[in-house]
Amino acid sequence: MRRHIQKLTTIASVLMLFCVSIVHADVGGGSTSISRERIGYLSAGDTHTCVVLVDNSVKCFGLGNEGQLGNESTSNIGDGVGASVASSSAISLGLGRSARAIATGTSHTCALLDNMTVKCWGSGLYGRTGYGDSNNRGDNTGEMGDALPAVDLGSGRTATMITAGSNHSCALLDNGAVKCWGRSNSGQLGYNDTVTRGDGTGEMGNALPVILFAAGRTATAIAAGANHTCALLDNAQVVCWGNNEYGQLGQGNMNNIGDGVGATVAATPTINMGTGRSVVAISAGDLHTCALLDNATVKCWGASANGRLGTGDTTDIGDEPNEMGDALLPISLGTGVGALAISAGGAHTCVLLNASAVKCFGNGTDGRLGYGNQNNLGDGPGEMGDALASVNLGTGRNVLAVSAGLAHTCAMLDDASLKCWGNGGSGRRGSGNTARVGTSALHMGDNLIAL
Repeated sequence: MRRHIQKLTTIASVLMLFCVSIVHADVGGGSTSISRERIGYLSAGDTHTCVVLVDNSVKCFGLGNEGQLGNESTSNIGDGVGASVASSSAISLGLGRSARAIATGTSHTCALLDNMTVKCWGSGLYGRTGYGDSNNRGDNTGEMGDALPAVDLGSGRTATMITAGSNHSCALLDNGAVKCWGRSNSGQLGYNDTVTRGDGTGEMGNALPVILFAAGRTATAIAAGANHTCALLDNAQVVCWGNNEYGQLGQGNMNNIGDGVGATVAATPTINMGTGRSVVAISAGDLHTCALLDNATVKCWGASANGRLGTGDTTDIGDEPNEMGDALLPISLGTGVGALAISAGGAHTCVLLNASAVKCFGNGTDGRLGYGNQNNLGDGPGEMGDALASVNLGTGRNVLAVSAGLAHTCAMLDDASLKCWGNGGSGRRGSGNTARVGTSALHMGDNLIAL
């Protein structure tokens, strides 16, 4: 691959962002830190990617067929046919408005704005954008900016965090409550039914209920998978609801939660993470879930195909009794290595380490793991720990954030650049072509295109 060294002026500064909250991890006597805010600035979805830039504007690239790129057309960006990422305009969020965080679903996107409101665009099917209809937004002129209203979250309510699943969206509100809208066929909205919300009039705002947690509990973070949702509660424990066909809800069974047939969210016990352990952060993939624990270790459960759980086999976890808690061992990341952040993708997982490096495991198709081949990793013995190398992202480079999509992965680096690898279909890597990257060692390191 020809080395590409041109950087985008806007994206090249994406990492020079203000830091709000810091997570400290002490492993092997060392201490490192990373801004948790940065994680919200990068989101790799199924077929598109979005980033928040230095001026808190947003750019998205990849598939644009339903307006998910917010460029008021259905054209792709970054595929070598449509506009390049450099020449594309930042998404218009409204006069004077900027973004604090971004979240990508299968074909829609949501942004948390500076005034703590939420705007969503792209496919409106199932009401996933929350505007009381099924209309796409962002695919025609005059639909973005001030013409795009904020999602009605209820009287006086604002949002502090957003997340997007395949066909649903959720917001963590300023009072610690959570509201979700979109498709609920598996109970992923958490309202003890399978009723779609957000696609009809009178379903949002005060009419949209909050999810009921156990008595006295509120949420501090949320994460949406394809068809399940998780909340980190104010007691540093996690509860998940929705689809549970592979044990991704961590309850020792395969019963859905929140669909009106299985248990309610309020009646569901928090997931057993092990004696004395608490949770710092959560990430939900298509069929699996991962938690970053207070001792800088990571545990994953749910579907284990391709090694996405990092357990050295393909045995699903969380779908039968006695598999969670102390029985679930932390992922082996290497000697003296701790985790700072996690990202669960479609069928692979990436962990940001305290050494400012990234390790990925699971499905290796299209090079999404970044190891110069298409091998699965984490599904056989001897593949994790010190045997699992850090992804080569360039000489002397440190990683500040990582996001695993359906079939590609992106990382923010310390030189104010963004690098993506894996499937390049529709321009989701933003590199000006649709080739898959990461299947050869020659693709990675200094040869990997930087945006």
